[in-house]
This record gives sequence, structure tokens and C-alpha cells, in this order.
Amino acid sequence: MRNEQGFSMIKMMFWGAIIASGVVYAYMIIPVYNAYWKVQDTFDGVVNSMSDSTESAIRRRLPDLFKIQYLAAGEVPQEFYDDLTIKAEDGKVEISSYYHVTVWFIGPVEGVNPNSKYDEADLKGMDKLRAKLRQDFDFDVYAKTP
Repeated sequence: MRNEQGFSMIKMMFWGAIIASGVVYAYMIIPVYNAYWKVQDTFDGVVNSMSDSTESAIRRRLPDLFKIQYLAAGEVPQEFYDDLTIKAEDGKVEISSYYHVTVWFIGPVEGVNPNSKYDEADLKGMDKLRAKLRQDFDFDVYAKTP
């Protein structure tokens, strides 16, 4: 029998699966961070260019500024708008918000409401794997006029 050297099909499939997993992970994570960077850029622009504006003027202008940044309405959760605080006084602006995003890599859990609190011990079958493969992100966006 000959002694052959080289890259076997099993090795190629193994490394292909690892690379494909990384690509899928990036595909799901990059939009979350991209939305955060767009919001942060918008907030930085607001404190630099709208420091003489009132709070209500900034709130009215903010949706248009998000459209300029190509930030679609669903890219940040409603929690972002609910926690949005703007302080504008004496030519200084302070703007901040907080929001949470959960990325479900193989889909949300089905046995319980995925948006509610649940104990992972109560999950069954594939829901246990779904819960373990989720990724949670907390973003605290803040900008202040220097």
C-alpha cells in the first residue's frame, strides 16, 4: 500500500465547517454593531452641530438624521426610543439611550416567550440548545458637548 500525503476530504470538510460557522456568526453579529455605530455617529453629530437647539427640536430632527445614516426603523428596538434622554441647555447637549439586542443563531426558543424571563432548566429538547447559542448585547449610547 502506498503512503499518500495530502489534505484529506475529512480535513477539508472540518475546516470548511469552521470557516462557514465564522461567516454565519459574522453575518448575524455585524448588523447589530453596525446599527450601534450609526446611532453613536448620529449622537456625536447632534452634540457637535445642534448644540444651540432645544430638546424638542432635537427629538423632531432625530428620525431624519437616522435616515441620513441609513438606519432603518427596525434596526434598534423600541426600548431605544423609550430610554432616549436629551438634555439641551446653555449651548450644551447631552444625549443618551440604552437598549438590548438578542441574536438567536438557530431561532428563538419555542416552549416559552423568548422576550420574557425564563429558567433554562425549564426548557426541553432543542430549546436548550437554542438558549445556549443565543448572544445578548447591551448598548449604552452616549454623547455630550465638550
